[in-house]
Amino acid sequence: MFTVATWNVENLFLPGGAAGPSSDEVYRVKLAYLSATINAVGPDVICIQELGGEEPLADLVAALRGRMSHSAIGRPDDRGIRVGVVSRHPIVERYDWVDFPEGALTDVPDPDGNLLRAMGRGAVETVLDVSALGPGNRLRVVTAHLKSKLPNFPGERSFPLDEDERARGIGYALTRRAAEAVAVRVQLNRWMPGEPDVPVVLAGDFNDEPRAVTTALLTGPDDTNVNRPDLGDPYRLYNLADRLPPTRAFSRIYQGRRELIDHVFVSRPLLLAGVSADALVDDLIGITEDVAGRRDAVVPDHALVYARINWP
Repeated sequence: MFTVATWNVENLFLPGGAAGPSSDEVYRVKLAYLSATINAVGPDVICIQELGGEEPLADLVAALRGRMSHSAIGRPDDRGIRVGVVSRHPIVERYDWVDFPEGALTDVPDPDGNLLRAMGRGAVETVLDVSALGPGNRLRVVTAHLKSKLPNFPGERSFPLDEDERARGIGYALTRRAAEAVAVRVQLNRWMPGEPDVPVVLAGDFNDEPRAVTTALLTGPDDTNVNRPDLGDPYRLYNLADRLPPTRAFSRIYQGRRELIDHVFVSRPLLLAGVSADALVDDLIGITEDVAGRRDAVVPDHALVYARINWP
């Protein structure tokens, strides 16, 4: 049994900074909560979003007490937020996905009229050596954190000057998320067909529901029958959202509404091996746009989502 998880751990920054908790005590309590939760699930690999740098990642790995000793971290966005991967198995390759690849959407503007050329928060691609589970086995794991629904306004303003600008701001956020999703999909298209024997996991915070276009396009071509091979198989991923128990098919409670915006996608060999999924939602509390008020929150505003796969 192989377990993969994803978790937006909500601003895991060092204490004292603008984005981090107000004290070292709060930081340590949060690390203890995160590590205890991860160890209880026992993943082979976990994709993490909202890391505040290499030091918080190292502290989290240390808090796991040697159960998952291999890690990789991506490049920061303007706020210093990164994605990362923590694994029981050696990471033998890693790649940063930042600039939009050739073939992606390259004519999408930001609120100041500049064309987007890169992801706001870089994604990370890793290759795991899982030969301990069987000779020659490798697994490719990609984690991403796409643009949120929060609107963007010129000059990094947090408020619109009129209703037209409000509408444009929401549109900018949507088009940026779409451009980032396309960039991830195009990167997958580059190498998935060339290594059909290497299973793929894509996981992270995609900031939209399973059937949203920006999420659905990540799966690749539609599949009418998973049991019948066809030419689209080398490109396909399958969102495991429909494997979640109906009462726990959400990963955040925003303004009183349950949302499923954290996803685990797997390639066909993993799906056919047999999978189940779940989300740890019992500790979730509802949130609003008040980010500053959650500075000392110990429990993240997203649930850990995981899948158990009968592989290899």
